Amino acid sequence: MIHILKIIAIIIAITYSLKLVNSQSDLLVFGGLAVIGCALYFFFNELNEILNLIKSKL
Repeated sequence: MIHILKIIAIIIAITYSLKLVNSQSDLLVFGGLAVIGCALYFFFNELNEILNLIKSKL
């Protein structure tokens, strides 16, 4: 259950940061890209934990 909540939080963070990327200020664009990069990093870490959990159950 906690994994699903983390993935939902990552999706929300990416959705919000896409608004930053569409802004006209360069600083906000780079900030949005940084948030997207961090969110993708956490997403792949969470996906790795889910796969390890599934492997251990099999």
